[in-house]
Amino acid sequence: MMDDRLADAVRATAGDNVSGWLARVVRAELLRRAVAAELACDQQYPDYLAWRAERLEETNGVEA
Repeated sequence: MMDDRLADAVRATAGDNVSGWLARVVRAELLRRAVAAELACDQQYPDYLAWRAERLEETNGVEA
């Protein structure tokens, strides 16, 4: 169950459309996490795009 103060703060911020506000908050968080995961992958495998381009060239551009 949501704390009353938190519920009041959400209603004050969201106005009449709590569901829409929550959807925007969730969408923003999912995008933030996707970008963070992409950056982490790029840092761990900096040559990934070059590797992928070579594999696509080898397979005539056919992706799995």
